[in-house]
Amino acid sequence: MTRSRYLAIRVCQAFGIRLTARHVGNAATELHLLREAEEILGGLCWRDLENFEDLSVEYWNLRKLDKEQVELSTQIASASDVLQQSHDQRAELLEKVVECTKDLVADRENLIEKSERLGAERELILREARAVKRRHDGLKAKLEVLTEEDGQLETINNTKSEISELKTRFGTLRTRRNDLTERLKELDASIKKIDDQIETRRKDIREEAFGSYQSIGKANRDISTNRAELGIIDKEMSSLFCEIGRYLCLNSSTPDTQSILWKNRALIGQMKALRTSINLNNILGGRKTTLAEG
Repeated sequence: MTRSRYLAIRVCQAFGIRLTARHVGNAATELHLLREAEEILGGLCWRDLENFEDLSVEYWNLRKLDKEQVELSTQIASASDVLQQSHDQRAELLEKVVECTKDLVADRENLIEKSERLGAERELILREARAVKRRHDGLKAKLEVLTEEDGQLETINNTKSEISELKTRFGTLRTRRNDLTERLKELDASIKKIDDQIETRRKDIREEAFGSYQSIGKANRDISTNRAELGIIDKEMSSLFCEIGRYLCLNSSTPDTQSILWKNRALIGQMKALRTSINLNNILGGRKTTLAEG
């Protein structure tokens, strides 16, 4: 908002054309920009104020906060390095777990595959044995009926012969089943033994990795705590920057401040223009509050 534009708008208001809400909104937006500019100016100039009496309190507080900020930033960087190293170590140990158990895992998979094949074979034998037994029971019942009825001798003999064959076949199946059961037990024992060996190796590495997990937890806690403290310091420094920037802008014409502000005179010009615009927009918006202009 320039003064010439202000005069033009005042003429429009005299004819009843009023945009009060717009001017109030413009003033609020420009005030926010001014506060940001004050903070930037304070941040740029505060290190040059060691011998500036009027801002000595702000300067020495900033010196103290700046030192704390550097220390916290260093601690955060150090904790971040520890965190990264711990993550790398953990990843290395996880890879080591895979490598150190690769042979055992391969043996275990082979044994499991063999166990599954023998288990399927045993299931087929059991199925066949059930069928043989069912056939045997049927023939036995047939033989009892034929014997009671004095049936044909040839039929009775044939039935007895078939029953005998089924008994032999069932015995063979039972022997095979028992053999497979023993082999499956041996495989289960071997698999259990390998599982124990795998767990032992992994346990050793987990104990070795425990330190890495502790380091990760501590580093994360340190980073969180230091970042929280750093946020508080940043907020305090921003407030002090604003106070310094506001003072310097309002007193920019004095000899003491001109030497300090020489490198930032363009920013001072923009801040003064913002102050003028804020005041003019406040007047156009019907507000009596105005900002002091340096």
